[in-house]
Amino acid sequence: MGIVYGPVPSRRLGMSLGIDPVPRLVCTFDCVYCQLGKKRFVVHGPEEVTEQFPTPDKIAAAVEEALKTRAHVDYITFSGSGEPTLNPGLGEAVKMIRGFTDIPIALITNSSLLTLAEVFDAAAAFDLVLPSLDAGDQDTFLRINRPVPGFEIEEIAGAIARLARRVPIWLEVMLVRSEEHGSNATDAAIAAIIEKIRMIRPHEVNLNIPVRPPEEPVDPVPAGRLEEISTRMERALPGVPVVVVPKRAPSRSKLLREEEISSEILRVLAVRPCTTVDLADSLGIDPAEVGKYLARLGEAGRIERRMQGGRLYYVAKEA
Repeated sequence: MGIVYGPVPSRRLGMSLGIDPVPRLVCTFDCVYCQLGKKRFVVHGPEEVTEQFPTPDKIAAAVEEALKTRAHVDYITFSGSGEPTLNPGLGEAVKMIRGFTDIPIALITNSSLLTLAEVFDAAAAFDLVLPSLDAGDQDTFLRINRPVPGFEIEEIAGAIARLARRVPIWLEVMLVRSEEHGSNATDAAIAAIIEKIRMIRPHEVNLNIPVRPPEEPVDPVPAGRLEEISTRMERALPGVPVVVVPKRAPSRSKLLREEEISSEILRVLAVRPCTTVDLADSLGIDPAEVGKYLARLGEAGRIERRMQGGRLYYVAKEA
């Protein structure tokens, strides 16, 4: 998979041109709800990653080339298949991209490495940071996020709070329930999360549930319970907007030369499961046309199908 993918329809950022700045499936967490399944490597930091990271100049060159053919991009987003802040050249890459575009640059992070000064400074260079905080206490943190040993939720929350004084923060809280791993949506777990949010004072809280199918048996929190939690947070956190993330993003893209469509579909599906309509939004072509390419890729054994919440998703098979 290349460094750049999409634009993909993001439920928070419109049409997002994604950047994957780390080797595939390398992360500091192994979250139970991850749409890509278990990570290949769970590490403490970049020093434990044996594969090469894309360099800032390669990242910037890939973005500049992609923008020549992508007609509409709302955000350039560092995210991908692992934890993007593992790449030690993140801040330099942002600086280079700013040299040729005014499109805002966002960072989606699990927040784990924000306690490191160099990662904190790189994160502060973004236009928008979307850090995760799925737990307010250490026990829930260990059950839901399954970090490599040594990470403490108190330290991570403190780093997010400091970052919120430097750059706009949309704090993502992913709410799940699981027979094996429990839930972070119980009354006690939500009370602990609220206390951390009160300390962080983010610019916005995004309540999220797994929409795309995770590989592990994890269920989204029911809509009624999600509404209860949203109302409780709004009452407890005056002045902090609490947003339930919509299931679809409104923005659309125009794209692509015909010969690129199959490879672009595979790049997108390697990062996130998508429905036919998600891919149509991303590629700017009719869903029926997307269906033809999906059928061919399925016959070739390049993709597989998964059902989640009554919707059919497509996922790229590992090469």
